[in-house]
Amino acid sequence: MTDLRAIFRAGAVLRWHTNPELSTTQDRVDGHSARVARIILALHPNPSVSLLRAALIHDDGEHAVGDVRAPAKDDSGEMTRLLDKLEATAREQLWGTTIPLWDSQKLWLHFADRLDAYMWASHHAPHVLDGDGWPKARVRLLKWATALDCIAEVEPLLVRPFPSWRFWA
Repeated sequence: MTDLRAIFRAGAVLRWHTNPELSTTQDRVDGHSARVARIILALHPNPSVSLLRAALIHDDGEHAVGDVRAPAKDDSGEMTRLLDKLEATAREQLWGTTIPLWDSQKLWLHFADRLDAYMWASHHAPHVLDGDGWPKARVRLLKWATALDCIAEVEPLLVRPFPSWRFWA
């Protein structure tokens, strides 16, 4: 049986809690996940329902393990494998299933996830993008956008000086 209360609560988890520059920006998992799905809809030529479903629930397991920073997740060591397993188990407990994805779909999901994080940081604290792993993230995003054939749409978002994301600017 689906537990809608647990699903709602998982979406209400705040992101960036370990990042002093972004911890007060009130970015919830459900908002982030919706933006990831929207990025995929905007850039992918023909996204599958499975890919969009995966985008909408990909971070729901963070209610159990927290929002671990990308540099820690990118380590690809034993800690990363353990965190991934714990997060996947918590997500499966909420949804009762795992959404199987092809490698190309996994790349799209990872790319859209990281692009949303980069865009969030550039909107709320553009000064952080000069350090703390962001320059490396920018290079990786450009590489992925080239491989996914959406570089024309993505590159303008990643240039310096950063465009203003403020609605009142």
